[in-house]
Amino acid sequence: MLMVVMRRLDQNLAARYDLAALAGTFNVSTRTLLRRFADETGRSPLAYLQSARVRRARHLLETTDRTVAGIATAVGYQDPGTFAALFARHTGQRPRDYRAAFRRDAG
Repeated sequence: MLMVVMRRLDQNLAARYDLAALAGTFNVSTRTLLRRFADETGRSPLAYLQSARVRRARHLLETTDRTVAGIATAVGYQDPGTFAALFARHTGQRPRDYRAAFRRDAG
């Protein structure tokens, strides 16, 4: 079940996170989903989703000229400030700084 849940989250990065709907998709309770996911990964589905969103955002910052706000929306955040704070927490850099550093390294 774990791989299927992870694949579903990966394929729906921009979708609103809804634990109850996710659990319902797999015919388990939210508690069961949280417990099984944590047992196998050591984290929650939401923590996995946030990491997956940051991973995708990093790729978009590295390979496109899309705005940070556009990237935030593409990976499921309506508020660019919330996205930037989460991105910084995961990477240690704000999105604009990450893009600038990557572009310098690539050039």
